[in-house]
Amino acid sequence: MKAKFSPLQLLDFKLLESHVEFVIPKESEFDVKELFQSYVVDIDFRRRENEKTKEILLFTTVEINEDGDKPLPGYKIMVEGGGTFRIQNPEALDENLKNNLTQFSTLNMMINNLRNIIYQITNLGPMGGYLLPPIDITQLLRDKAGEGKQEE
Repeated sequence: MKAKFSPLQLLDFKLLESHVEFVIPKESEFDVKELFQSYVVDIDFRRRENEKTKEILLFTTVEINEDGDKPLPGYKIMVEGGGTFRIQNPEALDENLKNNLTQFSTLNMMINNLRNIIYQITNLGPMGGYLLPPIDITQLLRDKAGEGKQEE
């Protein structure tokens, strides 16, 4: 089947920062999958639009098991990436579709790129690769919108 390209273009993606630390487990036997599922995942993002170039800049940070002074054993991970996006012919698109592309799709693409980096980095580690679970992008956007309302 021939693929139809999206009007949303990912122009550039850069890994801006990464940090992986291994916290040595005290117990000799444990279930790695169960441990990975118990990690706290925190995601934050900042969006900027360049009015001149009509480009969308999205900076996304993913922190895994970075919760406080007592992380769980295994991996402590922080990665931050920056992406540059553009929508082709935005004036020809329905407003709902345009909003979906600029809000939902850009964030989804950034998280997927960071997911791949996290897996590649940890795949060399003692516990094997950590694969970031699927993320509810809609809830992330709601939480971020609520955060903005609290600041006002």
